[in-house]
Amino acid sequence: MVEHRFLAIDFEIANRNMASACSVGIVVFEDGVLVEQFYHLIKPHPTLRRFDEDFIDIHHITPDDVADACEFDALWPSLKPYFEDTYCVAHNAAFDAKVLVSLMNLYDLEDRAFYFVDTVKLSRKVFRFLPNHKLNTVAQALQLNLDHHHALSDSIAAASIVNQLMVLASEFEVKSLCETLGVGIERYVTWE
Repeated sequence: MVEHRFLAIDFEIANRNMASACSVGIVVFEDGVLVEQFYHLIKPHPTLRRFDEDFIDIHHITPDDVADACEFDALWPSLKPYFEDTYCVAHNAAFDAKVLVSLMNLYDLEDRAFYFVDTVKLSRKVFRFLPNHKLNTVAQALQLNLDHHHALSDSIAAASIVNQLMVLASEFEVKSLCETLGVGIERYVTWE
């Protein structure tokens, strides 16, 4: 793993199926500096294109918005380099990791492992005074700009949480930050 580099990722989904991603946001930080960002709408797989109204109410993405977007398998070649030799961070990482692995499996892309750090767990260790550790609550406490449930904005906020925690803990690598705070790095794998 490249020690002073990490990516933050966020997905929005169209319905309760974890492989129904309709948008993705990725940011890459090196030495605490934003060096790359990627946002794209995703057309869900033909079997998963039903958009639930409850989900539209959350992220405001409709079937019309993704009508001309490509499916995840067409995006993967552009996304793959972001994941090489780095840790992924996400707020409620189990969700985003499961979406990613579900998409990889659905499209039978490649067998691989992804290493995720959950900024909810990191926040709970340090910001115990907060009433909850939802992304909007933590972002407000840290005075971060957030367009909640926009995948790029959510990924920037998750990365910013990690950066601020690194400064507070004087640990400037994801692995050492997790070790210091006693938070595990979770491994998620595609079908092998």
